[in-house]
Amino acid sequence: MSLNEVSFQKPIYTYADLSTFGGQYSFANAINDAGQMIGSDTKNESGSSHRYGAQTTYAVLWDNSYYVPKTSLLADVDSHAYGINNLSAVVGSSLKEVNGSFQVTATIWQNGKTNYLASLSDGQYQSSAKAINDKGVVVGNSFTGNSWDAHHATLWNDKGVIDLGTLGGTDSNALAINNDGVVVGWASGAEPGDYTHPVIWKDGQIINLSPTHHGAADSINDNGLVVGYILDDEMYAHPVLWNNQKETVMQSAAGSFCYASAINNKNQVVGSEISANGQFHALLWNTPDTAPIDLNQFLDQSQRDAGWTLANATDINDKGWIVGAAMNTRTYESHAFVLTADGITGLTGMEAAQVIATAAPAPHTASADIWSMAC
Repeated sequence: MSLNEVSFQKPIYTYADLSTFGGQYSFANAINDAGQMIGSDTKNESGSSHRYGAQTTYAVLWDNSYYVPKTSLLADVDSHAYGINNLSAVVGSSLKEVNGSFQVTATIWQNGKTNYLASLSDGQYQSSAKAINDKGVVVGNSFTGNSWDAHHATLWNDKGVIDLGTLGGTDSNALAINNDGVVVGWASGAEPGDYTHPVIWKDGQIINLSPTHHGAADSINDNGLVVGYILDDEMYAHPVLWNNQKETVMQSAAGSFCYASAINNKNQVVGSEISANGQFHALLWNTPDTAPIDLNQFLDQSQRDAGWTLANATDINDKGWIVGAAMNTRTYESHAFVLTADGITGLTGMEAAQVIATAAPAPHTASADIWSMAC
């Protein structure tokens, strides 16, 4: 696959702060091509009996596909949304009561319904869904039941729940899947200390993308290009592209801790960098073989003066819209943000939000679009 099949002009982005539900933190994890964004948001529920105190976390959908932007809570407290496809199906994790206790459970939300996905271990719902493709296939991880903390990369499809395995170690995690069903993530090896190699699962096989380095493969597009990071001997992270399993270290600043988070079908890449002086920077590579652009240039001076910096870019859709997390160095808040590439604005956080749900729907039996494995 050629990296330069699409030519780009320098992007012009409009920044929008997605704000919070009143808490200190929100995080945007993914965006689909319609402009629907998902992640986690917090409420400041003082006086709450919640075990974590006043700051409570909820899976959230920011929807810019309508004329009036909406913010929706997808589930109850301690829920997180990690992936969304172009059919508006959202995956993540939420709490499910099992035998009198609440356990973190892989969850899919679609068409107003909440469905819990089966785990690799009967009765043990320690699992999380990380991504979903447009065919409805979900990937993530699940507790195996074989040891206290062993979790394996997991795939859920219309045939059931599938253990994707490891490189001989105890743990693995599936982080992304493209529309051809190719899965990427990380897996541990059999030797002591042989942790988190970037891997790809394809045609029933697991392939170690970087046998001599630790790291992770974070994203794969429909062209088969994979991005992520590897660690050097001094434990600095470097952004990496894998093209037909050939590894290429992408450009980044010397002495920085840098990684690539996502790649779209136009081969644009986003990620993050912690510079040698400890500054955070959200980055865009217009193609994987070009130098990155610091996305903070699209903040106006008043936002910079208020202490805001774009710290982390987590996803980019095929329109070039980018989501991530902005950090305030004065108040220590973190807010989800979106950068729109075509001048579309209107997402202004809670001021413009219409909250259309405040609690998780009751569990449903899976419908045809979710399959028949929900439990």
